Amino acid sequence: MTAYVKRAPPGSAAAPRWMGGRMPLSSELANSVRQLVTQAREGNFAEPEMQALQPLFELQARWSSIPAAGELLLETAKTREGHHLFIFPFAGRLVHSGLGALLAWRLARVEPRTFSIAVNDYGLELLTHEPVDWEQYLSEGLLSTRDLQHDIEHSVNAAEMGRRRFREIARVSGLVFQGFPGSHKSTRQLQASSGLIYDVFARYDPDNLLLAQARSEALQQELELTRLEATLRRMETQTLLLRRPPHVTPFAFPLLVERIREKLSTEKLSDRVSRMIRDLERVAQHA
Repeated sequence: MTAYVKRAPPGSAAAPRWMGGRMPLSSELANSVRQLVTQAREGNFAEPEMQALQPLFELQARWSSIPAAGELLLETAKTREGHHLFIFPFAGRLVHSGLGALLAWRLARVEPRTFSIAVNDYGLELLTHEPVDWEQYLSEGLLSTRDLQHDIEHSVNAAEMGRRRFREIARVSGLVFQGFPGSHKSTRQLQASSGLIYDVFARYDPDNLLLAQARSEALQQELELTRLEATLRRMETQTLLLRRPPHVTPFAFPLLVERIREKLSTEKLSDRVSRMIRDLERVAQHA
């Protein structure tokens, strides 16, 4: 392959992105990541990438722990923002997104609470202003697969997700007219038409097979329900490592960045992250 390029005009450089950084880990890649974490626990840093991360792994082991293959690491912390719970299943962003909503809903069902949720490919964070007895909830089946389908449908806006998926189902099944050749209807028009049909089915024919298909596709494609259930089953069999580190650990730091990314601030995100990194490095040097 030959790539022809030319010098760009002077000015600020812009790097195009195709949202590749938001692609979730596949099941195979997630397993490989867990194997690398296990190697780091055993002191095996053969690859150059692992050697570059060795100081972070050593700091993680000193402040908290590096989980083995049969262990699940959970970290709790209290800051001026509230009470944090960090969980590291290493299962991918979509699975963690559904898992975060599921756990928050199960906790709020017992006692009214407000949670902030942050996820990445390696773990998730639950933040609340009130203290939580995590050991009690974990012992009572917080990570159980019992009633998973019911709980996940109530923890996320499954109806709205199903409505979005129903547009494609209605198009393929011929329920909506897409327009004549050369004058196709816009996506907004198709969504409005399919939304009306969805509302009619939901009200007068709730057992319609197309509605069930829309809900099933929404849960599988947007939350990876099958992988979520498999992840919960694996977490049920793992030994829980509940740690209370003195500072935010290298595993938990990216989750804090994910959450502050969504906050409105006149300060640049890079400046805030750089300041947080300097603070942690200063603490790590004196720890």
